[in-house]
Amino acid sequence: MHRRRFLVPLGATACLAGGLVLYETRVLLQLSARPDPDADRDFRFPGERTHVVPTPDGGQLYVEECGTGRPVLLLHGHGASMRTFSLMAAPLAAGGCRVIAMDQRGFGRSSPVPPMFGFPGLVDDAATVLEALDLRDAVVVGHSMGGGVALGLAVDRPEIVAQRVAAIVLVNSSGRGPADRPLTRAKVTALDWRFLERLGRNPRHGLVLARANFGPEPRRSHVDAVRTIGTDSPVERRRGFARRLLGIDLSRALSRVQVPVLVLAGAADVVVPVEESERTVDFIPRARMETFANAGHMLPLECSAEVAERILALSAEVAEQSG
Repeated sequence: MHRRRFLVPLGATACLAGGLVLYETRVLLQLSARPDPDADRDFRFPGERTHVVPTPDGGQLYVEECGTGRPVLLLHGHGASMRTFSLMAAPLAAGGCRVIAMDQRGFGRSSPVPPMFGFPGLVDDAATVLEALDLRDAVVVGHSMGGGVALGLAVDRPEIVAQRVAAIVLVNSSGRGPADRPLTRAKVTALDWRFLERLGRNPRHGLVLARANFGPEPRRSHVDAVRTIGTDSPVERRRGFARRLLGIDLSRALSRVQVPVLVLAGAADVVVPVEESERTVDFIPRARMETFANAGHMLPLECSAEVAERILALSAEVAEQSG
């Protein structure tokens, strides 16, 4: 009897482990089987000029830029860095834009987050960069969490937007974050675990974890880029930060957004479902939306050329209207 009680959970554990191995193997085989024109691409942001922008609370924001023309400020999402936009930067610069990317606080090469630093601090940081670099008529592009920061600027810092921002682009983003519930608290608490960080650094396990951010047919190089981008930001530099982002909801204030807003969504996005982007558009007076079929949560990589094209078209549109 005791032997059977021991063998049952042991057998269940073995079955689970075997299932996970089979799942990982299938994911890796599918990624390897697909054509990958970007296999030899460099996923570093192609910065030509570097800035270290001080913040009023004693922090530092790392910023790179390339190109000349209308400013396009790029704000990355949680768990990422400016490298998210590595494939978009060159076509934007070639299209006549001054492309500026910043590592948000706690990520990349910017300062760690201070105690109790949260969403308002991210908004203040974006405003600080706009002012420090004296950006005018900028298009602010935010991916995932970065899109929330862009909307936070429009809602909480309207004076900055009136002086310096011509339009906003939300990429895989919306006007609210995950609800503050026990399950989501447990999930974001796991983001602080060193075990999960070590798992992400593993070339096999990390690749499988990163795969969940993409649509049905991702390129292996893009998935691995997301894995390595995630390792740019050690968890110690932002421990507890994700929990302070829960429950953010700008919905009631979005009617005050005065600049044009373009929302780009992936039809297969499981992080910010397309319905959430549609909901955001309904709240914003001058918003419109485009959905990319078969794309997931990483439009800046999955559809980099198309996203850059939409940003350039919006830039030309606002220039024509203001001219």
